[in-house]
Amino acid sequence: MADIFLFMQHGWKNIWKQNTIWVFSILPFLNQLFIAFQTKPASNLPWSILLLVGSFISLILLFVSYTGVPYIEYNFSIGKSVTIQETLSATRRFSGKILGCSCLGILILSPWIIKNPTKLTLLLQPLSLVSAVWYFSMFGFFANDWGIRQTLKHAWLIFTAHFNVLATLGIIMTIILKICSVASGILTVLIQSGFNATSLNTLNYINPSISLSKNVLFVLLNGIGQTIFTIFSVSVFALAYLKYTAGQKQSTNHQHNV
Repeated sequence: MADIFLFMQHGWKNIWKQNTIWVFSILPFLNQLFIAFQTKPASNLPWSILLLVGSFISLILLFVSYTGVPYIEYNFSIGKSVTIQETLSATRRFSGKILGCSCLGILILSPWIIKNPTKLTLLLQPLSLVSAVWYFSMFGFFANDWGIRQTLKHAWLIFTAHFNVLATLGIIMTIILKICSVASGILTVLIQSGFNATSLNTLNYINPSISLSKNVLFVLLNGIGQTIFTIFSVSVFALAYLKYTAGQKQSTNHQHNV
């Protein structure tokens, strides 16, 4: 389990050595602010069209962040610096594979989600065990330009070979994210209630966003935490991917030599 500490220690240090990655990691935060500032739309066509366009742009920005952050972090981990333009080009280049991989995951989960839409948050908790598979799949696209099937197979082999470490990392990352969200919720409620401790009784500790998604202060606090967490999480799994992929190659070469 020493690997877990090393991945997290070096991952935390790495996120402060980059600049470009913050441009992409902040995009989901801006999207949350856009949603929080939305008022009840007027019942007229121009406003509806404007809202639709804004939502479409938000989805594009989310996808750019979704792809850009792992791409920048992977390249940084192998000692390569990439520009904003290179990252945008990579987003276009790998968009089909990443969308296909995402759709495959949704398809697998869809029967459960349809039957239990209100329990989606609870479903995501056990899925944190295999979060490394998703990250490794993306890194596989960037490193080898493989197809979806080959990349998923490779990611799964690495995950099962180092299950204890990678599953534990997935759980730890989920716990950290949950702590950030709850801490943001607690701080928001306390500040806005004049630090009245009884106001905490109104907070949904399982998912503070349910009642605070339109609260600008919560969106600000939670967005800052999520922005940092996103880079940290990707950095940790990038380091794990590189170490275990290198180890897998060495093992394969040794078997061939024998």
